[in-house]
Amino acid sequence: MKLAAIFLVFKDEHFIRASFQSIYPVVDSICCVTAHDRNFKGEPSQSDGTISTLLSLPDPQNKLRLAVLRSGEGVPGEDGEARLRNGAMRLAPEADYYLIVDADEVHTSASLQAAWQYVQQTQWAGYRMSSITYFKSWNYCIDPNEGYRPLVFLRRGFNFKKNREIDWRGMQRWREYLRKGRKPKVEVLNHDWYYHHGAYVGDDERIATKVFNWGHADEVIPGWYEEKWKKFTPQSLNLHPMHPKDFPGVKHVPTEELPGEVAGVKWPEGWIERVTGS
Repeated sequence: MKLAAIFLVFKDEHFIRASFQSIYPVVDSICCVTAHDRNFKGEPSQSDGTISTLLSLPDPQNKLRLAVLRSGEGVPGEDGEARLRNGAMRLAPEADYYLIVDADEVHTSASLQAAWQYVQQTQWAGYRMSSITYFKSWNYCIDPNEGYRPLVFLRRGFNFKKNREIDWRGMQRWREYLRKGRKPKVEVLNHDWYYHHGAYVGDDERIATKVFNWGHADEVIPGWYEEKWKKFTPQSLNLHPMHPKDFPGVKHVPTEELPGEVAGVKWPEGWIERVTGS
């Protein structure tokens, strides 16, 4: 079976290397559709070095497929993120499954390979995967971690409806009845298989760009950036920008305990603690 990564990027030049390299050994292709100089709402936005960095990465098996989608006209989806993902799937029509990846998500190759083997054995319509979310730097993770479990594997034939949500209706729904004898099933994968989510890792500029340009910008609590982000300490509580209690607090993670896919990458100053003596 073939697995194609649906790789969503937006001003992710510092994350792109770690994310790309973490999935490369497992997938058959990496499909990236970018709005380039537009944000997810279609508004003009100054581009950065994300695409040039992506194109500079080693690709010995020629897996990268890249296209620019600026308007999204003619592509299904209720928002910019969904249209970009649907556009990316069109770059790999031969895939049996799609791996949904945002550029600030870093997998461990061993967990991803184990999860993909399980998907091939069971072949349900979709699979959710656990994650660990980090805040401010890779050395602080959300604690307690209730487990953000987004859809990560999607069977060919379905479309994204909004952001990472799937439209489970239509002809493919009936094909699932013929194939599996039931409506589309989404399974939560083994909790031992998880990825590392750097959604809130970075400096002030990176986070301001993210929260004011992403698809959820209108839902951010007024004053969150000034009060929660800029005044963060390891003792801070209720940190999520839309649903505060989803991020009750953080705990410290020494760099030595992070996976090589994260710790082995050169990050900007302050995004990860240096190992003593290095």
